Amino acid sequence: MTQFRRFTIAASQASSYDQRLRIELSGIVMLRIFFLALALFVGQTSAMAASIFNAEVVLDDSDAATEQLAKEQAFVDVLIRASGQSNVGENPVVKKALPTVNQYITQLGYGDVDAQRSLILGFDDAKIRTLLTQAQAKYWGVPRPEVLFWVVQDQASSRNVVWEQSGSSLINELKAQGERRGLPVLMPVGDFDDVVAISIPDLWGGFAQPIAEASARYNPAGVAVVKMRGNQLSWQLFPNAATMGKDATIEGRASGATADEFATMVDDISDFYAERFGVTLGVADSGAKKLNVSGMASAEDFFVLERTLKGLNSVAALRLESLINDTATFRVSLLASEDVFHNEMQSDRRLRRVETLLSPVELVNIVTPTPLAADGSVVDAAVVDTTVADDAVVIDGQAVQSIAPAVIAPIDPVEASLDYQWNG
Repeated sequence: MTQFRRFTIAASQASSYDQRLRIELSGIVMLRIFFLALALFVGQTSAMAASIFNAEVVLDDSDAATEQLAKEQAFVDVLIRASGQSNVGENPVVKKALPTVNQYITQLGYGDVDAQRSLILGFDDAKIRTLLTQAQAKYWGVPRPEVLFWVVQDQASSRNVVWEQSGSSLINELKAQGERRGLPVLMPVGDFDDVVAISIPDLWGGFAQPIAEASARYNPAGVAVVKMRGNQLSWQLFPNAATMGKDATIEGRASGATADEFATMVDDISDFYAERFGVTLGVADSGAKKLNVSGMASAEDFFVLERTLKGLNSVAALRLESLINDTATFRVSLLASEDVFHNEMQSDRRLRRVETLLSPVELVNIVTPTPLAADGSVVDAAVVDTTVADDAVVIDGQAVQSIAPAVIAPIDPVEASLDYQWNG
């Protein structure tokens, strides 16, 4: 009986030990899975961030002018991706920056696209953000919302879902458009779970509940249902997959070649999310310069000057701070160096640069020393003391104990300004 109890106790202890061991191993496995998932997420985010600032453009020939145009096209493509705004290339500040595209390029190489020579470029993300700030455009950072696309083709005799594993050319075309705009595109795999989870009538009818249930396994931020019929395309976007059926949907149409239809659709969806999640950037006054222009004899002079300044290629933004007497003071944000700005300004004969030098009095404020009497009081010039102490000195017939040292009083720093005179 005693041996049986010992055996039972030992078995119980072994069972408890095994249970603790299983819990510890389970915890370790869960931690490894967590860190693996975290690493995959960070890797995907880093890859997306890098792809936003890289571009590849096909070269028609090896001419230098062609390469410059290719650089400018790649530059605009990157700005569109970074801002999330398809029309950012029309921004006046961006247009001014195009000829100076080389200063934004960090990597340059050559490749091949469909047997054609291509230019591969990498751009400086910090400088891109600065330019968008100067252009008062948006910046759409990462991570970005992943959108699951359910694409249904309506053919003559049937309707079919375009699955990821189908190998359809539509998949590559849609993903290429997503890469162009920096929009992560997901496609349903088309395995057994997908096939039984959703029906084509549910997709074609845009029924939120079954679409939400079938999409949940992909954990997308948004879900788009795309219906293709001939050269016509219509789409419906559920912008928030977590609240499908509760939020209003976004709808659109396109027509023409498949590439053009997908481009229009992806542009509209990307613009929507960029407007929703993008950060509006403005001119950073901390990097702006103070510009003083004197010689404003009339209102016409001022308006002509303002138009002239805004037309300079080196000027990103201009803001009037004050107009006192004949001097207009602006806050100007530059796209280029001050030297380039001065060169542009002085090429206009109506503008003359004024060199302003601080005088010695402005640079240092000297306090005159004050003579002190033996008892520490200030000496009155009207009092004459003929008794001179051993440690005193005589100044203008006055016996003084000491002289307060000269004090260099601090003065407020003077902001450097760019100064010109208008001779309109």
